[in-house]
Amino acid sequence: MIERQMLKLAVAMAMMCGLASASVVGYHVEPVKASWSGHTDTIPPNNYVAQTVTCNFDSLSYVELFAGAKGDSGTYTATVYDGNTQLMTSDGSQDHDCRWVRFEDWDQQVAFTKGKTLTIRFTRGGNDNHDNHAV
Repeated sequence: MIERQMLKLAVAMAMMCGLASASVVGYHVEPVKASWSGHTDTIPPNNYVAQTVTCNFDSLSYVELFAGAKGDSGTYTATVYDGNTQLMTSDGSQDHDCRWVRFEDWDQQVAFTKGKTLTIRFTRGGNDNHDNHAV
């Protein structure tokens, strides 16, 4: 009789543990990995430095660019493209040489599709851009 009660108790405990673990796993996020696919275009007016990424995210919060010499203005623009279609743009500025420039105030909010390949193009702004210099 005691063995039967112990068996019932063990089965009940196993069911409760199974239900508890099923409710804990609710959302899975894959980590972002660097793709090391930077490239440049040097034919005016398209001088830029770019990074191609494959989406494993549904929205873009911010991107950062490490910039060397500040130049005249220290302003930069990041533009996200799907092929040749411009999706969104953000401006960033650099206070000192050799700093990270953050782009987070996007002119549009776009929903991305997982697995889609996008290109983020960075260009200098202000007086530095009079000859369309790449970053």
